[in-house]
Amino acid sequence: MAAATPTAMYSQNGGSIQTVGGKSVQQAWPNVGGIAQNIDLLQIIDGSGNILVNVDYLGVVHKPASGATTSASGIGDTRLGQFKTYLTSASSVAQLFAAAFFNPSQLDIIQVVTQGGAVTYWLNYLGVASGS
Repeated sequence: MAAATPTAMYSQNGGSIQTVGGKSVQQAWPNVGGIAQNIDLLQIIDGSGNILVNVDYLGVVHKPASGATTSASGIGDTRLGQFKTYLTSASSVAQLFAAAFFNPSQLDIIQVVTQGGAVTYWLNYLGVASGS
């Protein structure tokens, strides 16, 4: 398993999303009930809006998308967003992540960082999740 990168595109603990820290994905993005209950962290969609990959509320990567969270009108509900790719479902997870995120430095996509600076969960540029 590769180590986390020194920085990430999205860091949860004083980073670009919020200033809430935690030791796990569930602590970093708590499920408080209502509309924020167990929603995906992110989704990768194709040009037609079909969800190809989802990263669920536990940080698990699913391809094909499994249990992806959507609104009543079928629009994806996520914490971080939906990211579009020009590729199809025939592509690998790594190919989909490379096409959905402009990331020439190959930074982690998401990291959960403790108050002390330890990275306890990371989703790397290939779409591989590590930690909890």
